[in-house]
Amino acid sequence: MDEVNAELAMLRLRMAGIGAQLDSNWSETLEAQRHLDRDTDECAYWHAGYYQALADVVSLMSKSEISDDIVGTSKPFLAVG
Repeated sequence: MDEVNAELAMLRLRMAGIGAQLDSNWSETLEAQRHLDRDTDECAYWHAGYYQALADVVSLMSKSEISDDIVGTSKPFLAVG
């Protein structure tokens, strides 16, 4: 259980860092909503971030490492924080 709490604390810190960026210098960029346009770099980056968020949740819910079927398809980069 301590491992899950540590992972949750890490995710909360990542969220806080990303949230601060979203509220400050990224807010104007988000207003354009370019991530909704298919075949754009912004769309690809949005989906990569969303994929990583889902992988983090799956890892926490399974209380184990990310399963073999998704390892290597995305790398857990820290965007901010």
